[in-house]
Amino acid sequence: MIRPILSDEDAVRGYFFISFISLYLYYSILNILRRNDLVGKVSVNEVLLELSKVYEIHFGKKKKINEIPKRVTKLAESLKLNIFPKKMGS
Repeated sequence: MIRPILSDEDAVRGYFFISFISLYLYYSILNILRRNDLVGKVSVNEVLLELSKVYEIHFGKKKKINEIPKRVTKLAESLKLNIFPKKMGS
């Protein structure tokens, strides 16, 4: 039997919970790629890398999304994701 390196039972449960959520998100993105016939063109890791380039900045109670790269916008459009606002407010 292989013992996990994690110290207690709660840590092991947390590890498996995060692993489950990660796997669920990975296959959700893969299904979106399959639905749009992009499996051979774009990988799940590439989607995550490109989307990680967008940040939301908080100024007190105001929120603002930094500039969205053109490649990210194209990727979101090709995946038919409606995740970015059309008009950026100041």
